Amino acid sequence: MGDNIHMEEKARKEKVCQEEMCAEDWEKLDPEVRKNCAAFVYCPFCANEMVTRCSSCGETIHDFSFSYCPWCGSQFEEE
Repeated sequence: MGDNIHMEEKARKEKVCQEEMCAEDWEKLDPEVRKNCAAFVYCPFCANEMVTRCSSCGETIHDFSFSYCPWCGSQFEEE
């Protein structure tokens, strides 16, 4: 099985825009505002559909019920 036994921090499921040009705009937002944007379906900067990714490896997560990232094996924080 996975070798992630030594991992101390749990990963987060992050809602992000797939468009790299928006990353700068998102970084400028206050962290609390970014947290509230998690419910968005579309990016407010470019109107592309938002995706959920693993904070550890950056891969897209398609099933919100996963407890672990299928790509890197990191355990997700409880929501």
